[in-house]
Amino acid sequence: MRVFKEVPLRVLCIFAHPDDADVGAGGTIAKWSSAGAIITLVVACKGEKGTVDASIPSTILAETRDLELKLSADTLGISSIEKLLIDDGEVENNSLLRTKLVTLIRSFKPQIVLSHDPTAIFFGATYFNHRDHRELGFAVLDSVLPASHLPHYFPEAGPAHSVERVFLSGTQNPTISVDVSSTIKLKVKAALCHKSQVGMRSQQLSDSIKESAKHLGKRVGVECAEYFRDIANGRGSFE
Repeated sequence: MRVFKEVPLRVLCIFAHPDDADVGAGGTIAKWSSAGAIITLVVACKGEKGTVDASIPSTILAETRDLELKLSADTLGISSIEKLLIDDGEVENNSLLRTKLVTLIRSFKPQIVLSHDPTAIFFGATYFNHRDHRELGFAVLDSVLPASHLPHYFPEAGPAHSVERVFLSGTQNPTISVDVSSTIKLKVKAALCHKSQVGMRSQQLSDSIKESAKHLGKRVGVECAEYFRDIANGRGSFE
């Protein structure tokens, strides 16, 4: 597995919930933005159901998570945020969602699209992947190819654009890594911005992120790394 060293000019990050980009790819996003990449983050869901505390009104939680999102995005150097405002648990890989995604892809014209790996479902015996992640991941793939690439798909979404690569986070089939040794602290800081999700686990989360990055880094000969499933879209790459 090689370490991806190139810096894209434009990146479109498409994730389900307000904290997903930070946890899945925060180090990479911070590294690319600090090197001059223009990065837009698309958040599909409001985040209004992300709590075990039934006493918190969903409207208040959504507002809280929106503020947390802005803080974390500033931490990572994200240029702009697009919100689709879908209710948590209601993401559907349908024509309506793909129209929105294709419109964003064609408008922003990214070299790289970064999102969830929808094929990653079961993680050991203690966790399985969120349905919103899976539905959105497949919708993103369908929107990148063939939809945004071919002009007769969603012609109302603007002129066709070909994405060069797709990086999928949270994957069980990694094919590429990014050295995030210089930005792991920013990843931790961004993740901890989501206080409504972290609760009293800030030290635990911080340690977990660092340990995971160091473990992955050791496998590719760097201090800290993030892994992705890399799809070159049949068009080569920066090389």
